[in-house]
Amino acid sequence: MKRPTITALLVAALLTVPAAVTAQHAPEPQARIEAPVSAGALKLTRRIVRGVDVTGEDVAGYVRVRNDSPVADRLVRVTCACADRVELHRIQRSGPTPGMAADPSWEAPGAGLLEVRPGSDLHFMLINYDPSRTEGGRVLMKLEFAGAGTVEADFVLVQDSRAAWDGFTE
Repeated sequence: MKRPTITALLVAALLTVPAAVTAQHAPEPQARIEAPVSAGALKLTRRIVRGVDVTGEDVAGYVRVRNDSPVADRLVRVTCACADRVELHRIQRSGPTPGMAADPSWEAPGAGLLEVRPGSDLHFMLINYDPSRTEGGRVLMKLEFAGAGTVEADFVLVQDSRAAWDGFTE
């Protein structure tokens, strides 16, 4: 009986490594592990970005903003060193073909939620995304609110944004 060579064993092992491990972004279970981030009464959770390994792609990002204040606030700007710019996109479903429009800001209602989630009409669009500017399966983004000011937050890179969003327990 012939024994497998070390090369054959290494090739077999590499062929069985899941794509999520070999890609530059983190596997979905890590999306559930996030450090608390807040700006005043605003709590930012479920911070995810659809990770891709191709430079120049436009990719979507998502977040939940819980406003514990009775006073509304507005998200007015998002920036990231991993993209040329970040736009606040809204899917427009009127007419025969859906389109996208850039909004100037989004409201975080008083004592309410701003949910920028997969499947909704809202998402961040990271224009001309550069995966080489990520670190440890995450990207650092700055979110500027009209009242609460600017806060930095890590966003986890995921393959499947809906699955990652649904994987959060809070």
